[in-house]
Formats: sequence, structure tokens, C-alpha cells
Amino acid sequence: MATELKSKRIVLVSTDKSFVQETRAAFAASEAIELVTVEKRVTDLRGEIQEADCGAVIIDMDASRLDEIEALQRVTRRLEGRAPVVVVTHEFNAAAVRIFVQLKVTDFLVKPLTTADLVRSCIRALQGPGREENTESQIYSFMPAAGGVGTTTLALQTAFQLHHSVTRGASTCVVDLNFQQGACAEYLDLEPRFDITEIENQPERLDRQLLDVMLSKHASGLCVLAAPTKPSEMRSFNTDVVVRMLDLVSAYFDNVVIDMPRTWFPWTETVLLGSNKLYIVAEMTVPCLRHTQRLIQAVYETAGKEVKPNVIVNRFEQKPRDGGIRHADVQELLGEHFVGGISNNYRLVREAVDRGVPLQEIDANANVIMDLKKIILPDEAIADRKKSRSLFGMGRGLLRKAG
Repeated sequence: MATELKSKRIVLVSTDKSFVQETRAAFAASEAIELVTVEKRVTDLRGEIQEADCGAVIIDMDASRLDEIEALQRVTRRLEGRAPVVVVTHEFNAAAVRIFVQLKVTDFLVKPLTTADLVRSCIRALQGPGREENTESQIYSFMPAAGGVGTTTLALQTAFQLHHSVTRGASTCVVDLNFQQGACAEYLDLEPRFDITEIENQPERLDRQLLDVMLSKHASGLCVLAAPTKPSEMRSFNTDVVVRMLDLVSAYFDNVVIDMPRTWFPWTETVLLGSNKLYIVAEMTVPCLRHTQRLIQAVYETAGKEVKPNVIVNRFEQKPRDGGIRHADVQELLGEHFVGGISNNYRLVREAVDRGVPLQEIDANANVIMDLKKIILPDEAIADRKKSRSLFGMGRGLLRKAG
């Protein structure tokens, strides 16, 4: 019993009162985890962590200060691997990351961060490396059937839904493989930091430290791996570079969402075979749907029956104009590959792209979001609908009583 209690106790070391308060509130709802706070700088610790006999430690520190780095080193040495350490810091720099890796810190997060990300990190730390090794990353690849069909928007929205999901909620990374015209970073108003030329001739140079330096991080906790685009260069990188990059990303993130280019490259087949889910994004025009049929056939010819293409029809019209394509036409053309349509909400999507924010920041209940959730997270979408109906019924009951 004592061992069980120890494994569920987390010690937070921090002098940031607002951070301490937010973290207490985040863990207060959990009956399984006890949070113990030590409101001191890491340099002032004198055995409080050892005395707490905990299962994990959160240390809020300034990674730019040498004395705090040295204090962290003393803490990890005294713990001798008995409890995993999660570091929270204000500043992100490559030198600190290398030290964290050398000290075998379980995870490190940069402020500002969401309490949800902190809780997930701590839960993974408590579960231990054995659980982590047995949990495979889920890879979702999005391929456009034509230009301008909204693939990047749907890929990013999928990443946000996975990142905040009840069932899949965990660390999530978007990988933009459109090196010539990719826009994932720009859609979120982030700076693309992936310098692919640095590892082009030596893919093995890409390690955890270098990956962290090259990731662009959104305020929500979502990470984006994207290179600065070069429209004038049509380059085909060695397959080993892309494979090394995706192997490393999938080793450190629970969810990986890939935004693929229209053009097929030598590494395209490798990406398709490595994907848990492949979504082809199309729109309701005859040429696009016909090309989608050809694309489905090309996937089967290239990757075999191991990969099933799932088609999402974007800007889907339930009631088309006279002579337009109907739902039945789409179903007939695509058969079992058609997994759903996304409502046409051009105004919402355009505003989100222009402002560099996710769709839910403008309207969390927008039809586009709900339509995609039915496809990506069907169980949660059903639960949301039941909850909505329950609340609606409750509201009507209250109104009747008030009347």
C-alpha cells in the first residue's frame, strides 16, 4: 500500500505562485494523484524531494542559469532514477536541452504551457518507460486529390482534435512534407524552423536535441515540423532523410499528422506504408472525384492492400443546386472509401487562416469541426451528441418548471 501511494505522489518545485495555483487546480480533480508543492527555487532544496518519497517530480526552473542547472544535476543524482523528473522552464535553448537529455530528464516543457499538457506529461512519467515503449504512435496522413481542396486545414484541425481528445489526447506533432509549398506553420502564425539541408547528407545527425531545436511550438502545446518553403526549387530529398525524420518524430509523439504534397516522390510509398490512417481530401467536382478514383488505385498499386485510402470530401453540399453532384453520386463513385463530408464554411476557415488561429478559437461548435470529429474520433462525437441531447432535455425541463 505504501508503494502504491508513493507512485501516485508528485512533488512540484516552483516559486511561481500562479503556476503553482494552476497546477494544484489541474490535479485537484484526480483522486489517484496527490500533488505536494515545495515553493522554493531548485537551488534552495535541501532534501525535500527525498523526504516526500514521491513517484515523480516537476521542477520549475530557469534553464539559462548555471546555478539552477547545477542544482538540477544534484537532484537527479540524489534520486538515482527512483523518480522521473519533468522540467518546466521559461526559456528554450539547445544547450539546456542537451543537458536535460544527459541528465535523463523524462520530459521538459516550455512556458506558457497548458495544464493539460503538464498533466499528460506527468501521467506518462508515472506510467514509466515500459508503458511508453508499448504505446505505438498513431500516424495520420493527409493527401490532396487536387490543389486547393483544404488538405492543410483538415490536417491541422485533426491534429488539434487529437491533441485535446479524451481518448487520444497526448503529445501531437504535425509534419509538413510539402517542402516546396507547405503552409502548416503559416496557418498557425509560426516560424518554420526545420532546416532540412543540415541533415540532408547525414540523416543520422537528427537526434532528440536537434529535433527539439527545429520544432515550431504553438501556444496550445501542438508541435509543427515544417521547413521554410522555397517555391523556386523542386527538390526530391533522399528517402533516408524523410524516414529518419518520421521515425524520430513518432518515437517522441503519441500522434503524428502528416500533410503530404500532391506530387509523388520516392519516399511517398514509405510514408503510406507507415501510416495508420490515410485520408485523401477531395471536393465535389467531377474532375476531382474522378482523379480521386485514380489516386485510390495508385495507392493500392504502390503500397498494396496494406493501406486503405479513406476519402474525405471537403466543402460538402448536402443539397446541391440543380445538376450538381449529390451525396448518392459521391457514394457510388467512391464506395467504401468515402468516410464523410465536411460542410462548406468558407468564412470561418478564411478568418482562421488570416488570423493564424485554430478553428475552435473562433467557433468551437462550428459544423466543420463537428463533421471532422465524426470521422477522426467517432466515439467522442457520439458521446458529444448524447451529452448535447441530455443538456437540451434538461433545459426544457427547467423551462417547464419555470413556466
